[in-house]
Amino acid sequence: MHLKKIIADHAAELSPQLRQAADFVAANPIEVSFRSMRSIAGRTGLAPPTFSRLARSLGFENYEGLREACRVAAKDTYSGYHERAEALRVGHAAGGEDSHFHVTYGQQSMRNINETMVNADTDTMERVADVALGARRVFVNAQMGQRHIGSYAGYVSSLAFDNWEVLGVEPSSIASQVRKLTVEDVMICLSVMPYAAGTLALTKAARDSGTRIIAITDTEDSPIAELADEVLVAATANRHFFASQLGALYLLESIIGLMVAKSGDSIQSNLEKTELFSRHTGEYIER
Repeated sequence: MHLKKIIADHAAELSPQLRQAADFVAANPIEVSFRSMRSIAGRTGLAPPTFSRLARSLGFENYEGLREACRVAAKDTYSGYHERAEALRVGHAAGGEDSHFHVTYGQQSMRNINETMVNADTDTMERVADVALGARRVFVNAQMGQRHIGSYAGYVSSLAFDNWEVLGVEPSSIASQVRKLTVEDVMICLSVMPYAAGTLALTKAARDSGTRIIAITDTEDSPIAELADEVLVAATANRHFFASQLGALYLLESIIGLMVAKSGDSIQSNLEKTELFSRHTGEYIER
């Protein structure tokens, strides 16, 4: 039975709180199917157990059963780039809040960063930084919409560290890079919906090599999350026609910043040498 039909059939039995939760689920099956209960609760202002109670009230065994129904519904409701762009165009022409796109987009961007920050457990962040610091090499696996973030992380990390490598950027082939993976390495994988098949394939190759995997993704149930040792969830809601990358960028910058904060004198020396060389070669404009 279709999710909206299930909710409609039980609507009269639901309390006001459960009805609020049900309305959100019906309107946002994609978000519910790919985000944690805590994340959804934060978006609605409701307590996380509310969604467990809703699942049982709708006849599901548990919350996971409700999420599975949302996944089925999401397949029917996921909007492609062209559909979201059309909705954006129509909304802008109609006036209202969509006529001030830079404002609504900015507000959503700030919510994404805040939600990502709230969901980022301090212990997990510290653990991720420690794992990356102790790795022989750190590989960044980011393709399609996340490729530019991966390249940026490669640049920033190279200022301080000598062992970061972005897959697919170097002149060598990805295959020649992947064959070097070992149990002493770490792979940071970035992937949000729509998920890149290439990113998943490389993540599987890393898993087969015994490489530690850190996933930065949009849900704890995403394809790469299921293969990861550590999962960091980035909020991606967007009024644009594509998923927001700001949450993922925030997490990457946080990891690199934590690594520098926890590192020794050698990293400080690397940064000083990098800065000095950049000035000598004229890479920086002196003012």
